Amino acid sequence: MANNVEPLFDIGANLLDRQLFKNFNEIVSKCKTNNIKKIIITSSHIDDTYKAKELIDREPDLLFTTVGFHPHNAKDYKDEYYERMVELCNLDYVKAIGECGLDYKRNYSNKNDQLYCFQKHLELATEINLPMFLHERDAHFDFSKILKEYIHQVEDVVVHCFTGDKTTLEDYLDMGCYIGLTGWITDPNRGHHLHDIIKYIPSNKLMIETDSPYLMPYSYNIDRNKYNEPSNLVYVLDAVSCILKKDKRLLANELSNNTCKFFNIDHG
Repeated sequence: MANNVEPLFDIGANLLDRQLFKNFNEIVSKCKTNNIKKIIITSSHIDDTYKAKELIDREPDLLFTTVGFHPHNAKDYKDEYYERMVELCNLDYVKAIGECGLDYKRNYSNKNDQLYCFQKHLELATEINLPMFLHERDAHFDFSKILKEYIHQVEDVVVHCFTGDKTTLEDYLDMGCYIGLTGWITDPNRGHHLHDIIKYIPSNKLMIETDSPYLMPYSYNIDRNKYNEPSNLVYVLDAVSCILKKDKRLLANELSNNTCKFFNIDHG
């Protein structure tokens, strides 16, 4: 399915995943066919930011990355990494602090490690003029409480892969957060509630992403036995356009503008 509308920007793709990494050339080719103009490679550990540079060097006009520790990896964070993160934040291809936050669904890192790690990322964001790429699962109370302590001192934040309810959404919007939506919205069971609340997201606070290789969109055009990839962002756009009853070209332009503003990147 070729995308003939405005350029699309994937704000979160795990291109360092083994399957995506080894099929990188094919993935990039399909992105170009579908007018995916920019991709933010999600870093989940400080090591990922260094690894991402290999892919960015191959496609410097397409790719950027982030720096941070996913809550699953909070147990690996050490204070000695803080200054290295500061240095990485000053590189021109690093566009956000994260992926960071809290995840109490799986608890691969214990709660105390997650809270401390998240706080250090927030402290970093008060020093560095970069937005934050945030993750929250089953941890809204603690996540919201700590974020509110720092929200007025940081550049901007996006709650990526939002799957919560209306109350949670309103809390994030009241803080001025951007909201990232994935193929979850196409899931007829887990994601259908988003159809009823997406209308509450202001048009200038919405962005879309694949979170590939995860969260494959539901579509008869997609082989669901394969991995998700950035070119499938077109299906997320289709779903959001249909739910909002908004012209796809207009929506794509709004999403691109939001993304460029948030990550401080050119339309290109």
